[in-house]
Amino acid sequence: MVAAPPGSGKTVLLRSWLGEAGLVESAAWVSVGRDERDPQRLWLSVLDALCQTVPGSALVRPLTAAPDLDGWAIVERLLKDLAPLDQRLWLVIDDLHELGSDQARQQLELLVMRAPAKLRFVLATRHDVRLGLHRLRLEGELTEIRAADLRFSLAEAQALFAAAGVELAGRALGMLYERTEGWAAGLRLAALSLAGHPDPDRFAAEFSGSERTVAEYLLAEVLDRQSEQVRRLLLRTSVLERVNGELADLLTGQRRGAGAAGSGGGERVRGIAGPGAVLVPVAARLLADHWPSLYLGGRTATGHALMAGFPAGAPAADAELAAVAAADELAQGSLETAQRYLELAQRGLASVPEGRRGQAQLLLGVIRMKLISQTGN
Repeated sequence: MVAAPPGSGKTVLLRSWLGEAGLVESAAWVSVGRDERDPQRLWLSVLDALCQTVPGSALVRPLTAAPDLDGWAIVERLLKDLAPLDQRLWLVIDDLHELGSDQARQQLELLVMRAPAKLRFVLATRHDVRLGLHRLRLEGELTEIRAADLRFSLAEAQALFAAAGVELAGRALGMLYERTEGWAAGLRLAALSLAGHPDPDRFAAEFSGSERTVAEYLLAEVLDRQSEQVRRLLLRTSVLERVNGELADLLTGQRRGAGAAGSGGGERVRGIAGPGAVLVPVAARLLADHWPSLYLGGRTATGHALMAGFPAGAPAADAELAAVAAADELAQGSLETAQRYLELAQRGLASVPEGRRGQAQLLLGVIRMKLISQTGN
C-alpha cells in the first residue's frame, strides 16, 4: 500500500518500478475514476486489465456490462478463474481513495483476503481506506510506503533542480527544501518556476505556498476535492500551527449546544487528519510521551481508553503509536497481539524523527522486557 498526499509521486513511483523491474506484462493497472460509486464498472475495469496481462490472459474470462451483473458474483468468478495461477501477477489499483462505494470496498476486501498466493495487490491512495488490512499488517503480510518514505532528501532535491538546469546556492537550496518539506510536487513546481529566472536565489528565499504555480496545484488537487464544510474548517484554522476539536468549533462558529456529547469540530478534524491527509495528527506523540507516567501511575485503563480513540489502522502509520498499542495489549493480557505490535513498531523505527528515536527505542525496550517477563523467559 502506497498512502501519501497528492503530489507525493505515488503514480510515478509505481509506473517507474514496474518498468524498471520488467513487470509491465505481468501487471494489471486500474485507475479508479473520481468519486466512483459503481461496483460493476470497477470490476469490469479490473477484469479487462487482468485480461491484458500475460498471466491473466490465459485464465481470466472477459465479461461485458449487463443491468443485473452483481459485483459479488464477479469477484467469486474472478477467484475461480485465478485459482490455478502459477506465476506472479500484480493488480495495481491507483487512486483507491476515490472509490465511493462501500459495497465495492467490501468486495475488494474479499478478493484481497481470498486471492491465490501468486496474485499480489498494489494499492495507491491519498488516505487509508477501510479494507480490513490491519489483519494482514499484524501478520507481516503488508508492505506500506507512506509520505515520510516518499519525501525527497536534500541531495535528491538538489539533483532535481540540477536536472531542470537550476543551480542554487547552499543556503537557498536548504531554505527551499525546508519550506516544501521534501514534497515532490512542491519541489517540481519550484524547479519549473526557477528555470530561466533572473535571480533564482532570491526566488528561493521568497518561495511560499502562495506562489502561483503551487497555489493552482493546491487548489485543483487538494482544496477543490474537499467539501464546503471542510474548506471552511481549513480556512478558519489556517492561522494556527495546531488545532483541536474545541478550538475548531470556536473558530468556525459551529460549537455544539450545551449538553451535546463530544465535539463536532473534533469529528471533522479527525476526518481530515491522518496518513496522507491534509492535516497531520499529533495525538500519537502525546500518548507516547505520557504512556510511561500513565502506566507507573496505575492508569492503564485511561491509556486503554485513549488508545481506543484511534482508528484501527493508525498504529501502522506511526511506530510510536504501535509501541503504545503493544503496551496496551500487554496490559490487557493479549501477549500474542502485543508481540505483533512490538514487531510492527520495530520495523517502523527508522521513520521516527531523529530527535524522538532514542525515546522510542527506550519505550520499545521497556515493553519488550515486560513481554519477556510475562512469558516466563
